[in-house]
Amino acid sequence: MPAGAHDPARPPASQEGLEALLEILPHRHKPGLRAALSGPDPSRPNYGHVFVRQELLASALGLIGLGPSWIRPGEPIPIRFDLEYDARLGPRLVISASDWPTPAQAAADAELRRSLEEQGRWWQSRAPERLRQLFALVPEDDGPRWAALALQLQNLDECRIVSLAVRPVDLDDADAVHQALRDAAEFIQWTGADAVLVVTGDRRTGGRAFSDPRVVEAACDLGGALITLAGPVPTLVDALAWRSSPIPGAVQAAIEEVLRGELTRADRPRLDRIEEVLTRPRMAPGIEAWPSDAPF
Repeated sequence: MPAGAHDPARPPASQEGLEALLEILPHRHKPGLRAALSGPDPSRPNYGHVFVRQELLASALGLIGLGPSWIRPGEPIPIRFDLEYDARLGPRLVISASDWPTPAQAAADAELRRSLEEQGRWWQSRAPERLRQLFALVPEDDGPRWAALALQLQNLDECRIVSLAVRPVDLDDADAVHQALRDAAEFIQWTGADAVLVVTGDRRTGGRAFSDPRVVEAACDLGGALITLAGPVPTLVDALAWRSSPIPGAVQAAIEEVLRGELTRADRPRLDRIEEVLTRPRMAPGIEAWPSDAPF
């Protein structure tokens, strides 16, 4: 090969990392599982095949956050390779699950957004002027991102500042998420809730529920402000939110910003006058007068 050229059949060793797809191939005469490692572009050569026992592959995938349900023939598993340098240990190869959509999935997402824009249904929600009621779609098993934010929202609820309604849902079930968003829209309609929080970041790695057309359409038709606690890779539902962040503290800051806005806009002189009228005595001490209500 020419000097400085890169062999397309080998992953590059760089600080930028490598996105790849691990696909479990159909069973053949050899025991165990056969997998192919390829780049995200199907037109490029693959990186090779590997034969491995199923229990070993399941253990390896578990280490990077993927469950046994991913070990299915024909479904590519997005993974990422990074090369890190340690001053004491030297270079280390880091393998992690990748949540970025494949080129085909990204094209489908772009087409769905374009279609909704043409229909006039796609619009990014605006921050609410006040936040007295919040409807939250959270993971059934209390994911790590929701766990980091829940205590702060529960404190606002206990202090009777923000009324919090929590709806646990399976974030990897598109049907369940779709129904939960419809319930959120009805909640807004009947109670006048100010915003909906969706914890999209606690879905499983590679989950596509928040790019499902029915889910995205339900988010478009929510009828209220949307805020999302996202993952490292944003989804179409995250793009509809007035504020979306993978950091729980940033979502909490956005909520507190709305509350500070309420304080800024409050008509304090008027509130002081109301308090003065309602709390001061009706008559000066020592002055006799007829009672305001007759005894008959």
